[in-house]
Amino acid sequence: MSFLSNTLLKYVKAKPGELLEISSYFEVKHLSKKQRLITAGELTNHLALIESGYMRMYRIEDGKETTVWIGGAGKFITSVSSFINQVPGIWNIEAITECQVHVIKRDSHFMLCDRYREWLTFENLLLSKAISALEYRTYELLTLKAEDRYQALFSKHPRLFLDIPARHIASLLSLSEETLSRLRKNHRDLS
Repeated sequence: MSFLSNTLLKYVKAKPGELLEISSYFEVKHLSKKQRLITAGELTNHLALIESGYMRMYRIEDGKETTVWIGGAGKFITSVSSFINQVPGIWNIEAITECQVHVIKRDSHFMLCDRYREWLTFENLLLSKAISALEYRTYELLTLKAEDRYQALFSKHPRLFLDIPARHIASLLSLSEETLSRLRKNHRDLS
């Protein structure tokens, strides 16, 4: 079974024929490093599943980049408010590394929601996970000290610290690169 089918089966209880139809609406895209999947200010008309590589969601304000999400294989990504409400998106989504993604167009996604109750359940699950992640991220940024944010991310996703440039991790943690470097050094000293 393909990566797409295996991943969809984790979320959608579909019969083999239904899974085949659902999968047929996805298109494989290869993204080179720094290639954008979604650009701020434009309408978002697709949802992507990352098969390989890492992507990030970020915004540039007054010349400063702020990364709010980094994800790898098995993660779905879109600019939710733009995708759902068809308003210009506020986020850029780009490949940090070379990536392979499976993309479904907005129209196809909503057609599947109408056709298959399981796909609508999947959409609700994705939205719930996105809201939950946003809620937890907000909590971390408002209440946790820099070292605790670092520890939380490292314990959940240690691989990020090997595969992702430090500037993106620092931005995700709302830290300067110097502070991240100090925390990494202290973390190694504790090992």
